[in-house]
Amino acid sequence: MKKVFLADSFKRKLMVALMSVGLVPLIIICILYQNILSNRIVKDTNAASIEKLKYLSMNIERQIDAAEQLLGWITYNQRLEQILKKSYDQVYEKQMDIIEFSSYTTEYAINANVENKIFKILIVNEDGSSFQMGNGYSLLREADIMDAGWMETFQKRTADELVLSMDRYVKDTFVFPMSSRIYDNLTGRPIGWCLLIFQNNMYSDYLISGSEDKGQENLFIINGSGQCIAHTDKNLVGSDMSGVSMVNEILHSGQETGHVTGIYDGEAMILHYYQIPNTNMIEIQGTSLETFLQEKRSMTRLLAVLIITTVAAILFVILYLSNMLMRPINTISEYIKKVPESGFKGNMVLNGDDEFKKIAISINNMEREILQLMEREKREVEVKKKLEFEVLQNQINPHFLYNTLNSIKWIATLQHADTIRDMTSALGRLLQNISKGTDSKIPIYEEMSLLDDYILIQDIRYSGKIQVEYHIGNSEITQAYIVKFLLQPIVENAIFHGIEPKDSGGRIDIYLDRVEEDIHISIVDDGIGMTEEQIASLLYPEEAGKNVRGLSGIGVSNIRERIMMTYGKEYGIEITSRLGEYTKVMIKFPYEREG
Repeated sequence: MKKVFLADSFKRKLMVALMSVGLVPLIIICILYQNILSNRIVKDTNAASIEKLKYLSMNIERQIDAAEQLLGWITYNQRLEQILKKSYDQVYEKQMDIIEFSSYTTEYAINANVENKIFKILIVNEDGSSFQMGNGYSLLREADIMDAGWMETFQKRTADELVLSMDRYVKDTFVFPMSSRIYDNLTGRPIGWCLLIFQNNMYSDYLISGSEDKGQENLFIINGSGQCIAHTDKNLVGSDMSGVSMVNEILHSGQETGHVTGIYDGEAMILHYYQIPNTNMIEIQGTSLETFLQEKRSMTRLLAVLIITTVAAILFVILYLSNMLMRPINTISEYIKKVPESGFKGNMVLNGDDEFKKIAISINNMEREILQLMEREKREVEVKKKLEFEVLQNQINPHFLYNTLNSIKWIATLQHADTIRDMTSALGRLLQNISKGTDSKIPIYEEMSLLDDYILIQDIRYSGKIQVEYHIGNSEITQAYIVKFLLQPIVENAIFHGIEPKDSGGRIDIYLDRVEEDIHISIVDDGIGMTEEQIASLLYPEEAGKNVRGLSGIGVSNIRERIMMTYGKEYGIEITSRLGEYTKVMIKFPYEREG
């Protein structure tokens, strides 16, 4: 039974590739998007909450300014000063002035939009007399207020502290008291007190009207001591909230605006706060973290659906592509298995015009080329056997000649023909080395010894008209290795084509130098020289239709090719010449101490 997803199967690799390309980036993008969106939601919520608190603070500030303006208007009102300073003969006259002043005060409070916030206004004269304005169903006890020190405690203070009312009939009610001294405008002496008392809903109504769910939102104001002075839940107005850990953290944050998270009233909450400018009051809005969690869960569900959909789409594509691709792959695989049996016919056929069709054509062409290579190799093996036989036959000739020359040498020795003996000895040594082949490397001094044998033969032939001299830069150079029979064909060419046409003999100088990591051997003759065409014919005889060879059967062009094949294309032979003066052949090859 075949396994669908083997460890090295095409389907498995395709699945891994598509998952890596499609699913992994999607998951990474979803995670990044979720984090970015979560941060954006928190950031937007923070910004919206702070903006809302700033907007509400403007109403609170206007309320505070209106309250302070009303207190100032009463304190510096000339009618009130007359009432406090005037000695009335009749009580009703004072009552009439008080009623008139109360009417003016009510009108000012209406214009200042604070008339519904006033709980009571108490005016106390220095002589102990007083009168009250405001709520007609309540009555303040002046003595209690004096004993409690309200006049001094709340003098010139913003209405930011709630205290229990001293009212005789309205019990256990929190109010905002404000007080101010009343002075004589002419003498500057104090003539009385003004106690302005506001209801405890002075700020709460603004919070309720600004709440989105009309009083159900957790929106409140505290003062510097942690007392709740306004709340959308009026039952909490006046309570001490400094014991709540999150509120206490806000009180000690030292920041004008920000937010804290934690457990508030048994629920995970985030409290945004804003310090109302120039006051001792802090606005706080509480938002349940469940709101964030719901949005996050919705976003997570959406991303999960997206990932599942992507996985399903990728699996569908994998099945489709694997079925579409595996058919031609299986056909090619089965065909390749049968190629050795079919004899490399190159007859595979695939329908369609896609890459698999091109692969099939390439396989067919490869089969035909392999068949041609096999046939050519077969022919080459046959030719090689034939050549090896011919080489074996040709090797007999140098051995036969060497043995014959050796016999001639002994006869010349017995007959005291020294010239014949030396010439046959030199020729014998050359033939002996030729019979050993020309592909090996030998030290330069051995190559020079072979060259000396050849020069000896030519010196005898030309009756001493040819002089050869070595110029060795460093004796160590002769220890380096050189390809065998490199120098003899060049010297032979210098004699036959350079010096022999002169009839007067000539000179050959051989220079050996080491240049960095290379060896330069220059062979310079003072012969008739060569033209550029002759140099090209010498180096590239196949192009000129010639085949110039020396004693060993090796031409100058063959030497150039042997050097390049052995050492690389940067090495070889350079020929320079000037007609009637000289020819210089420079051989360049790397310095080697071992063959």
